Amino acid sequence: MDGASNGEIHDVPWASIFDPAANVRALTAVQAEGFRAASELVDRFVRMVATRPDGGSAAARQSTPLTNEQRADLLGATDVEPLIRSWWAMAGQFLMGGAPQTSPQAAAASPALDFTGSASAGRLEFEAEVGQTATTEVWLHNAAMQDLGRIRLRCSDLMADDGSVIGSAVIRLEPKTVPVPARSSRGVGLTVKVANKIKPGLYRGTMLVEGRPELWLPVALTVRPASA
Repeated sequence: MDGASNGEIHDVPWASIFDPAANVRALTAVQAEGFRAASELVDRFVRMVATRPDGGSAAARQSTPLTNEQRADLLGATDVEPLIRSWWAMAGQFLMGGAPQTSPQAAAASPALDFTGSASAGRLEFEAEVGQTATTEVWLHNAAMQDLGRIRLRCSDLMADDGSVIGSAVIRLEPKTVPVPARSSRGVGLTVKVANKIKPGLYRGTMLVEGRPELWLPVALTVRPASA
């Protein structure tokens, strides 16, 4: 300030920061720019996503921008809040679309012995080269309130179509006798030492549960030739 300005600050270059009206106009401009950018993103995601977030069929790709009404009605509502929800829903669908999905059939096919329903699921499939050790795992499930005590597992010889045999003596279950308390699940490892004299091929056998003939799993071991 100086005498020429009579003590006023209007002539100072940065004096506008103290002007409430100017600040409101600046804030409004920033908000408008933000909504404009969000609207452009919504337009892009709508064209990329094949289906609507609510499960309905999406409209054909458009070469012109969506109207404000179309943007607001993506989830069947209006105003700014549904617009934001629509944007996040489409962004999530776009990002999750490339993630690998596990089908219910694949989950159900995992090798398991269910002591609650006396049912078996899947089969044990694993492989190894001649002279190596093959390993796999089976899961035991007991969802009941009853403690089943200790369960003993057995595995038969593995036989190929030409009569070649991998004897059960080289098949190891860890642990072989398994405690199965109420409401529990646990894994049991199966290890096969493939001797150098074993011929390459597909060997099949059966895993059994002592005292429970209804519970069993097929076993398939693929023996590959030794690497050079």
